[in-house]
Amino acid sequence: MDNSTNPGIFCSVQQCTYNENGSKCTAGKIEVGSSKTCCSSCDTECVTFKAR
Repeated sequence: MDNSTNPGIFCSVQQCTYNENGSKCTAGKIEVGSSKTCCSSCDTECVTFKAR
C-alpha cells in the first residue's frame, strides 16, 4: 500500500493505523461492508480497519 491519503474519505476512527492527522485515510484501498443486509449507515463497517 502506498502512504498517500484518499481525498474525500474521512475517518473518525482514531485507533485505526490508516488514520492520519485525525481524519485522513492513508489506506491503499477501502473496503466497506457488513455480514448482514444494511438498511442504514449504522449497519456498515470499514473492513479495511487495522488497529494501531
